[in-house]
Amino acid sequence: MMETADHDASGPRPTPGMPKTADGPATPSAAGERPLGEHAPALLAAEHWSLLAARSLIWSEAQSRASVFLTLLSASIIALALVADATGFGAETTTLALALLPVVFLVGIAAYARLVQINAEEFRLVMAMNRLRRAYLTLEPGLEHYLTTGHHDDQQGVFVTYMVDGPATRRALWVYFVVNTPSIVATVDAALATAMVVLGLQAAEAPRAVAVAGGVAAFVLVWGTLFWLQRQTLRPFRYQTPRFPTPPDRN
Repeated sequence: MMETADHDASGPRPTPGMPKTADGPATPSAAGERPLGEHAPALLAAEHWSLLAARSLIWSEAQSRASVFLTLLSASIIALALVADATGFGAETTTLALALLPVVFLVGIAAYARLVQINAEEFRLVMAMNRLRRAYLTLEPGLEHYLTTGHHDDQQGVFVTYMVDGPATRRALWVYFVVNTPSIVATVDAALATAMVVLGLQAAEAPRAVAVAGGVAAFVLVWGTLFWLQRQTLRPFRYQTPRFPTPPDRN
């Protein structure tokens, strides 16, 4: 491995194949159970590219899931609009809507569940990439000043990689949940539930006040339940002990 420019030639020389740390040659306690060997940079780089490919695949799937759901919803709305125009929004339109919307709703729920899983997988992959950056710093401590993304595998380190300013507080997490893609899908699912409940109550000739109240209750129940389920996104932080936690003075 190439020596750094400010290495003191008169000082103790590291053992060949032994990586360096900021305090000198790496020891098994500094680099893990065993010191990193001469092939570590190439192996770490290969693993880094593998993780990048995995992140690309899961986000392609996320986009496909959301696109399929929204395309199906758009097609259903167009079909309902054509039927309503032809029948004057009669009983046929309500019947078709009550047949189509539950199918679209189930597709939306499936898309939402998968998106939450993908977010959890994304956190795991970012944690893994942060560990690799920690290994890079074990090999070349001088790189730390040039890294913008995190090199700690706890919740705070993952948020640093996502370029989130400030600590990863509970409030910051809830804000993240509100604006992410699963929340958008959850909102559309809640709107679909509202439409189904209102149409069903109207078909049953319920009073208008009952239909409005039922629609509001359906929206709040579905959206609140789905938003609450986003807690599953944080599973990697709850069930995995960080190997390289963020120092207290950096929180």
